[in-house]
Amino acid sequence: MRARRFSNTVTGNLSVRIGARAVTAALALAAVGALGPAAAHAGVVPDPPGPAAGGPAAAALAAGSYSGTFANVADAPAGTAAITGTAKMVISAAGTKVSLAATGLDPKAVYVAHVHNQPCATAEGGTHFQFDPKGPMAPPNEIWLTPVAVTPKGAGSASASSTMKANSSAKSVVIHLKRPAGAATDEAKPPKLACADLAHK
Repeated sequence: MRARRFSNTVTGNLSVRIGARAVTAALALAAVGALGPAAAHAGVVPDPPGPAAGGPAAAALAAGSYSGTFANVADAPAGTAAITGTAKMVISAAGTKVSLAATGLDPKAVYVAHVHNQPCATAEGGTHFQFDPKGPMAPPNEIWLTPVAVTPKGAGSASASSTMKANSSAKSVVIHLKRPAGAATDEAKPPKLACADLAHK
């Protein structure tokens, strides 16, 4: 009797273990199959899916004026003069208008400026603001203040307009050095020189 009970217990435990392994194997094969034949051939088993990515969506901005003052960014090239001045963005029924007035620029250099998607304290303004994050990296999907006109005394000005209204992702205006004084060609990646946060006034 004891031998029969022992046999039944062993058989039952073995069946449970085999059943659990079979379920695990079936799930792994189903996951590999979802990746396609190449992944299955390579023996790839995907990790469990993590939480969905994404952050808060950009919100509409109230009509009015948003402005701030320029200051040099920490990673401005060595020897960059102190750049001061203001950036201003106006949201209205007609769309968006952005302008800048800066001092401390070199009349012999070429500068460009853009609206950026982060405040100056975050990655020195981050990357270019875009009306459509999935759209092209150029106007009219971005706001470029280019070229920046510079007087012989180093005062720069520029403006740009759009019929679309900028949203809460428009955080700052960044001035870049497009071509150093005396250079024959433009910078491959124009460095950031100064940044101004856009705060509602």
